[in-house]
Amino acid sequence: MKRTVITISTIIFVALIFVANIWANKPSEAERFEVFIKTESLVKALELTEEQISKLKSAVDNSYFPHGRNGKRGVDPPPDEGFKMDDDFRNEIYKILTPKQKELVLTYKFQLDGGFNANALYATKLEIFNLSAEQLKKLRDLEVERSGKYQEILKTNRPNNNENNSDTKNYIDKEKKNIREKIQTQMKETASEYNNKMKAVLTPEQLELGKKLTDEGKDLRKKFGLKNH
Repeated sequence: MKRTVITISTIIFVALIFVANIWANKPSEAERFEVFIKTESLVKALELTEEQISKLKSAVDNSYFPHGRNGKRGVDPPPDEGFKMDDDFRNEIYKILTPKQKELVLTYKFQLDGGFNANALYATKLEIFNLSAEQLKKLRDLEVERSGKYQEILKTNRPNNNENNSDTKNYIDKEKKNIREKIQTQMKETASEYNNKMKAVLTPEQLELGKKLTDEGKDLRKKFGLKNH
């Protein structure tokens, strides 16, 4: 019986890892940017040419995807390596875009994710604010720290073994629901805490611009026919 219960706990835990990893694994720049070349309304808004689209698709295909893509397993490099790969990707696509297109991408990237109301802020989403090198470092340090908090939440919310359980399916369903809700609550609280820490890195002028762009972008996802998060 004990051997079976351990297997049940393992099943529950593995089923919940995906929930946590959605929060813990930072999306790559390629993952964030792909929407701009896959969404017809955004392609039109940016006035991308066929040549630009071809080059941008190539840049995306050659980058990495922490959450997997096209049936391939995700690649989640160490933070410093991931930051460098993201910087390289941005530098590549910005050479392809015109200055006006780049400005729109930076604005939309911030607004489409909810602006300051996003589930979790990232330094790259705040790029529209012309971050200083010091601000960028502080924000990225907070990203790494937050990711560690997410992983700790996952580790401390493993399912309990129940050797006397007589209804395996109901037990699994109940445990999955309870732990999923607990993990999501704790991660949302952590994300909110770190969003505030990240906003504290910005200047009053940057915060004012951020609030303005957040308000202006409220209906942007609907405008471009994108689903809400």
